[in-house]
Amino acid sequence: MTLLQLAVIGAAALISGVALFQAALALGLPLGEATFGGRAPTRDGVLTPTFRVIAAISGLALILFASVFLARADVISIGFSGDRFVYWATWVIVGFLILNTIGNLAAPHPVERWVMGPITLTVAVIGIFLALSASA
Repeated sequence: MTLLQLAVIGAAALISGVALFQAALALGLPLGEATFGGRAPTRDGVLTPTFRVIAAISGLALILFASVFLARADVISIGFSGDRFVYWATWVIVGFLILNTIGNLAAPHPVERWVMGPITLTVAVIGIFLALSASA
């Protein structure tokens, strides 16, 4: 296993952790102000039903992101796509992560700024190395 593959496995674990956080928000964890830039409506910290659905969809998207990264690093094989899809999807995800990092670091809530910001920054940097790797 290469160093890049190990880094991608770590990135996938971080992404999965954020996906679990999104799932917990969808299930009613009262930390709704710690997501969506603090702009999502909450009741006693619990996201409103619409934003709970959005959190659930976000969690699923994050699992897809982790899967694409793992496939790009040749750690797993995902049967629904070819190498070209994985290559370009990696770049799209990296772009999303960069924008997300900017939003997280500018967010008013400390969880978003000091926990999610460094997580998305770390995963974005690993993603850049992954996207630039020769395994495509």
